[in-house]
Amino acid sequence: MKNITFMVLAAFIALAGGSCNSRNKDNDSSAKESSSDIKFESYTYDLISEFTGNDTIEAPGGKLVRFIGQGVLPEDIGDTDIKTLRETLMNIAGIHFIDDNAEPVMADSLRITDLAASDTDACGEVISTLTTTLVTPRAVVWENIKYIYPCLAAHGNTTTTYVNFCLTDGQIISLGDLFKPDYQKPLMEMIRTKLKDSGQELLVPLDQVSFPSQFGLTSKGIIFSYDPYQIAPYSEGTIQIELSAGEMSDILSQHGLYVLLGVK
Repeated sequence: MKNITFMVLAAFIALAGGSCNSRNKDNDSSAKESSSDIKFESYTYDLISEFTGNDTIEAPGGKLVRFIGQGVLPEDIGDTDIKTLRETLMNIAGIHFIDDNAEPVMADSLRITDLAASDTDACGEVISTLTTTLVTPRAVVWENIKYIYPCLAAHGNTTTTYVNFCLTDGQIISLGDLFKPDYQKPLMEMIRTKLKDSGQELLVPLDQVSFPSQFGLTSKGIIFSYDPYQIAPYSEGTIQIELSAGEMSDILSQHGLYVLLGVK
C-alpha cells in the first residue's frame, strides 16, 4: 500500500538582491538583502508493481518490480513561483502525486498492487532518492540518484541528475550563467586533466570526452558528473570531477563568483 510521509522544514535564509541568471548579471548584486522562509516537504514510498501482460520473465517474482523512493521537494520559497521547479524535480525523481500520496511514474504495462513490499519477493527494483546537497543564500542544489535493476540482469545501473536553483531570481541555473564567454574549451581542458590525473579507465580517448550533461554547485565550486557507460565502463561507477572556484577563477565571471562564493 502507499506509504507517504510529509514533513515541512523551514530554513530562515537571507536572499540577496542580485540575480543568478547571466542575462541579468549586470544587475546590482549589492542590493539590500531580504529574508524568507524556505519550506520543504518530504515523501517516501515502498510499493510493489506488477506487469499486466504475459511477456514476463520466468523467475521468482518475475512479474513484480519493487519501487522504493524518498525525497525532499520545495513547498514554499518566499514569494517565488516554484511551479516549474517542482515539476522539474518531480520529473527527474520520476514521481507524481495521487490524492496527496507520492507514487512512482511507471510504464503503462505496470500497475501498483496491494502486496506488502517487505514480505514480497520482487525480481526487479527501482530506487530513487532526491536530496538537497547545498543550500546557500543564493542557491539550492538538488541531486537525484536513481538505481534500476531489471529482473535477472547482470547488474543494475545508476543515473545521477542535478537541479541548481537560484534563490535570488527564481530560475534554474545553467553553466552559461556562471562563466565568461568562450568558457567551454578551457573548462573542458580542466575536466580532461582531472580525468587523466585520476587514472580511471575510459571507453573513449581522453580528447574525445565531452561535457557532462550534469553538474552541481558545491561549497567549493562545481562538480561534474558522468553516469556509468557515458565515458567509462560500469566497473568505474559514477565518475565525478570537482573543480574549485579557485581553479576556475580565470573563466568564472564576477557574477559566477558571486553565485558560488557570495563574492561581490
